[in-house]
Parts: sequence; C-alpha cells; structure tokens
Amino acid sequence: MTLSQTAIVTKQIITISIFAIVLGLVSFIGYKIWYAYYLAHLPAVEEKPDTKFGLLPSLDFSQGTVSSSNYSYSIDTSTGNLPKIGQDPGFEKLVKVYFVTKTFASLLSSEKSQALAEKFDIKVAPEILSETSYRFKEKDKTLTVDLDSGNFVFKREATLSAQASLDDDSRLVSDFERNLENLGIFKEDLKKGRTKVLLLRPETATAQISLWPASIDSKPIQTPQFDSSLISATVYKSADDLKNYLSLNFTYYPIDTSTYATYPIKSAQQAFEDLKNGKGVVTIEPLKPNVSITSIYLGYYLPENYSPYLQPIFIFEGPHFASYVPATSEQFQTPAK
Repeated sequence: MTLSQTAIVTKQIITISIFAIVLGLVSFIGYKIWYAYYLAHLPAVEEKPDTKFGLLPSLDFSQGTVSSSNYSYSIDTSTGNLPKIGQDPGFEKLVKVYFVTKTFASLLSSEKSQALAEKFDIKVAPEILSETSYRFKEKDKTLTVDLDSGNFVFKREATLSAQASLDDDSRLVSDFERNLENLGIFKEDLKKGRTKVLLLRPETATAQISLWPASIDSKPIQTPQFDSSLISATVYKSADDLKNYLSLNFTYYPIDTSTYATYPIKSAQQAFEDLKNGKGVVTIEPLKPNVSITSIYLGYYLPENYSPYLQPIFIFEGPHFASYVPATSEQFQTPAK
C-alpha cells in the first residue's frame, strides 16, 4: 500500500469513527429523553396503608355532652366547599397513627409524689386512694397524684380580692412554663406548642393558662376541651408564684413519633355526614341551632384518659362553635361499647 492509499484509508477510518461517535451520542441523548418522558408518564404508584396497629380503639369523647346531630350546618369555608382528600394541602389520603407510651409506677414514685407535694407546701402524709393513686390534703390545698404517669391535679381554695390586677398574657405563659420547670415536669415539646390564656373573672383578676404539645405533621394536638388543654392552671394576679395558683392540672402522655402505622382517612363528605348524624362531639356549643362552618382541618386527638394511639380527627370550626369527628373509617375502629 502506497503512502497516498494509507492516507485515504486513515481519513475514511477517522470519518467513520466520528460518525459513529456522533450517532452514539445522539442515540444516548435520545434514549435519555425518551426514558425521562417514560418515567414522567408512568401511572403513580399509590402508597398502601400498613394498618399495622390493627383495629384502633374508639376515640374517647366521653367529656362531650352535646351530640353533633342537635344542629344544622352550612359550609361557609373560603372556597364554599369541603376539602378534597389527596388534593388539598393538609388532607393526605394516608395519615400516621402514633404510639403513645404508657408509664408505670416505680419504687421511687411514692417518694417523687411526696417531693412534689412539698413543692406545693404540703407536708402531710398521703391518703392512699389505690395502689397507684395518692391524695395529699392540708388546709385549703389538695394534690392528687397518679403514681404510674406522674400526672396530677392540684387545687387550692382562696378568697380573692376585687382590687387586684392581672399580668399580661405573655408574662402569664412564661411564668407558668418556668414554674413547670421548677417542678421538674416541663416537657420539651411544650416549647413549640400553642398556648392560650382565658380571662375567667375580670373583677378578681383570675385567668386560665393552657399549654398544648407541639403539632405533629403540621397537625395540631387537640384535647377534650377545645379552649383548655390537659396542662393548664388557674391563677390569681400572676403565675410567678405557686401561692397564686388556684388549680394546676398536669396530664401528659409521651408520644413516640418514631413508632407509627398508616391508615386511610374518610372523605371530608363522609366526615361531614358523620357530624350531622351525631358521630362527632361538640366541644364549643353554638349560640344558635344553625351553625356556619368556616374552617375544616385535620388534627390529632389526645384524650384525658390514656389511650395507646394518637389518632387523627376532623375539626369543624365556626363562630362560637367547634366539633371533632374521627378521621379513620369505622372499618378500622373497634366498635364503641
């Protein structure tokens, strides 16, 4: 082969190689574009509920005394419609149900209850109500303690002056939190939870302070009384000194957010039908029989009595009205007794 023939062959090889490389790149890019299109148009794989807790216990709405069927309702939300499950923000098709930890009395529970009583300036021996319940009573003060959970109720009788003034809301809340810390019972998730101060008797400067645990999955923790929590105090003038406390209710159950199961929730339409049919509980009684519902959202219900699971609920709100309806379908709930 001559030198000129070699040059021609070399050029042909280079040309063919360049063509092959370009063709390969075009094919690869085309494949990538096609594959991305293919993935984007695949039908969505719908997540299935694991329901690993099995049937859930019926929600304890025992503190509600008014049936939701006593009223007629109109939907007056910003859209004029009920929310759509799986479409509207905050209304997922599957909702997590969380495990609630149950604590038990230890050998030190009795000593801890005595130490708690002393912080309320109660220095008498307890009256043993049961194996897990003590009551301390001295003069005008009564403290009842559950040894299993450490939850308690404190009450004090007092004659109040009509000439006193009340601290502002932010001061009342911060002083209440500080006193809970001093008692050794303040919990971290209370720092991010909502708070509420209700003026009870303006003429005697008394107010109720409530603290709720922090929201979970952007859903608020709701308790049996809509405007008061399981951790609340009634105070006179201020909350900086325990001597000003007329009552202190402390009921706290640790929620294990690492242990949960997923359950499908009912449609908002079904929840609304349940509300009308008396399967909900009214927590703020309306002034009139015709109720305007202006807000509907999901939350979690934490009852006063221990329940092993933190379950989702629909909350229906309106002017001077609030009601709860279970969010999981009846097929996933133990029939109420």
